Amino acid sequence: MNESLELKDSTVLHKPALTAWRREDIHFFLDAGSPNWIAADERGARVLDWIDGKRDLSSLARLYADEYRLDQGKAWLHVRSFVRDAMARGIVLASPSRGPAYLGRGNHLRPERLKEFWVHLTQTCNLSCGHCLVSSGPAGERGRDKDFYLRAIREARELGAERFYFTGGEPFTRPDIFELIRAAAEGEKAELIILTNATLFQGEKLENLKGLDRKKVKFQVSLDGTTAGTNDSIRGRGVFEKTSGGLKTLADLGFETSLTAVAAKANLNELEDLPALAKKLGAKSVHLMWPHKRGRVLEGGHPDFFPSNGELLELARKVKRSARNLGVVFDNVESLKTRVNGRPNVKYDLGNQCWESLCLYADGRLYPSAATAGHAPLSLGRLNGQGIRPLWLESELAQKVRQTSLIHKEKSSKDPFRFLTGGGDIEHAYFFSANGHDGSFSAEDPYYGLYVELIKDLMEDLARAKRDALNRRSGFDSPVVLHAMGEDAVACSEDARDWLEADGYGSVRLLHSNCVLSFDVEKSYGAIRKFYGKAAEKPREELCCPVKYDSSEINHIPKEVIDRFYGCGSPITMARVAEGETVLDLGSGAGIDCFIAAKKTGPKGKVIGVDMTRQMLDMALGSKEAVARNLGYDSVEFREGYLESIPAEDRSADLVTSNCVINLSPDKNKVFSEIWRILKDNGRLVVADIVADRPVPLSLQAHQDLWGECISGSLSEEEFLAQLEKAGFYGISLLKKSFWKEVEGVKFYSITVRGFKFEKKSGCKFIGQKAVYLGPYKAAMDEEGHIFPRGEAVEICSDTAQKLKAPPYADQFSVLGPAADPGFAVLPAPAPESEACCGSDGCC
Repeated sequence: MNESLELKDSTVLHKPALTAWRREDIHFFLDAGSPNWIAADERGARVLDWIDGKRDLSSLARLYADEYRLDQGKAWLHVRSFVRDAMARGIVLASPSRGPAYLGRGNHLRPERLKEFWVHLTQTCNLSCGHCLVSSGPAGERGRDKDFYLRAIREARELGAERFYFTGGEPFTRPDIFELIRAAAEGEKAELIILTNATLFQGEKLENLKGLDRKKVKFQVSLDGTTAGTNDSIRGRGVFEKTSGGLKTLADLGFETSLTAVAAKANLNELEDLPALAKKLGAKSVHLMWPHKRGRVLEGGHPDFFPSNGELLELARKVKRSARNLGVVFDNVESLKTRVNGRPNVKYDLGNQCWESLCLYADGRLYPSAATAGHAPLSLGRLNGQGIRPLWLESELAQKVRQTSLIHKEKSSKDPFRFLTGGGDIEHAYFFSANGHDGSFSAEDPYYGLYVELIKDLMEDLARAKRDALNRRSGFDSPVVLHAMGEDAVACSEDARDWLEADGYGSVRLLHSNCVLSFDVEKSYGAIRKFYGKAAEKPREELCCPVKYDSSEINHIPKEVIDRFYGCGSPITMARVAEGETVLDLGSGAGIDCFIAAKKTGPKGKVIGVDMTRQMLDMALGSKEAVARNLGYDSVEFREGYLESIPAEDRSADLVTSNCVINLSPDKNKVFSEIWRILKDNGRLVVADIVADRPVPLSLQAHQDLWGECISGSLSEEEFLAQLEKAGFYGISLLKKSFWKEVEGVKFYSITVRGFKFEKKSGCKFIGQKAVYLGPYKAAMDEEGHIFPRGEAVEICSDTAQKLKAPPYADQFSVLGPAADPGFAVLPAPAPESEACCGSDGCC
């Protein structure tokens, strides 16, 4: 998707076929065939409308100037900025582009290994729920013997399966359940998720639970209401109290748990309280299941059981708001988000059934999935006498499932959202189309419209968050791409490497079972925290690039701190720190930059270090006393926290620094917004970080160790500086730039950047003030597009006058006319590089 970013005034601009819509003041543009999408503000949308494959950049600038009554210089700056941003996102192109027709997943994928294996252990259940998919109950089939399941688990593992699921019936009705659990949880990478009603955790079973590995065994617990009255009308008298107690027991024992409910007409009015119940009982997440048209629901004749898509959408929105407020994961939405904000040009095409997932039912037969288990027409065959492999790879039904693609669906194959929805769920499609007969996998999923609306909601959430973080108070008023697909997404899991086999169609991916989603929602912080936790325990010299400090800067700092310095520059020595200032260092690690700053700010200053890694904080705190003793005063404190939510008050810092940590954040826009928030008026940031000469390719983004080594999360230099502007910083300067290394053809540099905070307050009043640019260049243009010819008096508003009287402009301009404000103190210019850091010997 990365179009060449060489952009000239004569460049004729193109765009792919786009589906456009708007929600309030946010405009959305979806390239359905890729898929790829962006959200833009009103002016950005106007620029996109004008791009027609005939107009060049200069033509767009003229249209923009006329439309918004701007001078040509400012119009050109605005349009060029937006177009370059949209080009980097693959939505604006320098040449027409059309990919080949998509021919379905069967043309791109091969069933290479099982990733997961479902085991339906028994039809026996201590409950008889009114909507049970497989009509289990106390009289249900007991299931096969233990050795049968052990053989199946071993073979599934040999075929590649690392994640297992136990379901039923109720798995804990089996007397041998804990032997089976231990077998499924064997191996370093093994993971077992057990679907249970959690009502049987007493006596010996409770004691056995205590001996299970919390990292490998997880639970999804089912309830069908948030009150006893509603739940027990579906599941039986007294079940709500027993299940609640069982879930609380699991959470108290330290197991990761998810709370799930089937959304039905009978419980719609109270399921919005599901997150609150989960929070109370200790569950990490909640999951809503959309009802299937099979099992006891049909046997009992409940035509009013199924809510409409409109009712389900309203419920999902309520649950999303409640979960967000309570800090509970709503995994239906979070799972969708991995697609909506995943990497562009990744096509999702139906589910993973018969590709990388199978289900062994209690009758000894294999089925495509847990939702199809027990439905005889969908059996792949009996496991007796033959292994899993031939049934998986050679059975006629398995091959039929794999050849089915969303392109075979009459309606959704033409829908713009098809590659984000994945075409919907084939199990729902099959059973809703059956009507007492065999269904069709290529039928339409009845919940497809629900998925589309949830996707649009997520796009709006992402764009609205960026719009709200956009800082117009500093005078920044260019049209912007508010959010682009894949922005802030993190691909650092093993699974992300499956995205890398791309051809002209991009990557083709499969949906996961709707029965369980919560344990697939990942965050990047854990991997990074683990990486730097180890680096705190044992120094790693290869991390980032070496920085040489003058001995006078660090002679008061313990050696173990210096040995654990993992920066890529020396922002604190280039920031011209003044005595008495308050300095806040982000990603402070073992504390070296904080301790250097403490020496510069003196006893009247204050230095705050923020880090999320406990081991690093412990190292810094352990050295704090020695530093204070050497300096003769203690002015440093350390706080645990994240860059995206800095634990500091508004307008509390004169200077914010960071050293090679912003690239580690999955939400860099939020980081820059937070820095702007905590800086005082006319405060400054000076940060060192790693940037690339172009957008970092997915092959590097998906490399987990390279996240910790400051590679995978790096922005291009242009994007790094653009995000600073969007956050409201002005007077942005590159203080230093050094080549670091080349990885897979991408060149990475260490840069040190300075920017200032300025907030417009007077409302841009013209009171007779003028600015004279003193040189050395023939003319200068500021961030807002104002052009100042050297030596000429240019009329300016009161806000611009305030900005030009402050650093870094104060020594380049004379402001004439009535004084609108006493002005600001002028900081000295940065020291030459040879004084501020090391020389040209290759260090940063």
